[in-house]
Amino acid sequence: MNVIDLLKREQEKPQVPVLRSGDTVRVHVKVVEGTRERIQVFEGVVIALKGKVGLATSFTVRRIAHGVGVERTFLVHAPRIDRIEVLRHGQVRRAKLFYLREKVGRHARIRERRQPIGGSDMTVQRAEPDVPVEAEVEPEELDAAADEPEVADTESTEVAAEADDAEVAAAASESDGGA
Repeated sequence: MNVIDLLKREQEKPQVPVLRSGDTVRVHVKVVEGTRERIQVFEGVVIALKGKVGLATSFTVRRIAHGVGVERTFLVHAPRIDRIEVLRHGQVRRAKLFYLREKVGRHARIRERRQPIGGSDMTVQRAEPDVPVEAEVEPEELDAAADEPEVADTESTEVAAEADDAEVAAAASESDGGA
């Protein structure tokens, strides 16, 4: 992995809920006002998802506040998001639900999916990389480790040379016997 991938991976949250269009979610956002920080809750319907994997994954949530439609777009892995709760899974047939902008009241309702896809507790946990991260090693241990493979390499080359000599001798005896 290169450095940029490592930095991106470091910024990702370890657990993220699986979001789909039509889901009713409650997003807990950290809001800074002066020197104080508080958590503000934004609850609504997910009308769009952008991106599947990585830091740039975002989702748009729409709700009606005092008769006015309000939409907010959140980054899934943003440090300002405290947590995301999925309250209901909606049954929709489209990926983008922009048609809800024109609907009002009962016409804007979305039916609830009876069985959520993937089970009731749908969270994606970040998989650990297959490549092990090298632990810090003392310089003295590196010098000792560097000496050992050289000895093993010379022994293996001697064995390989003997095997090559045996193969050459066997090939020579076959060619003499066959003529």
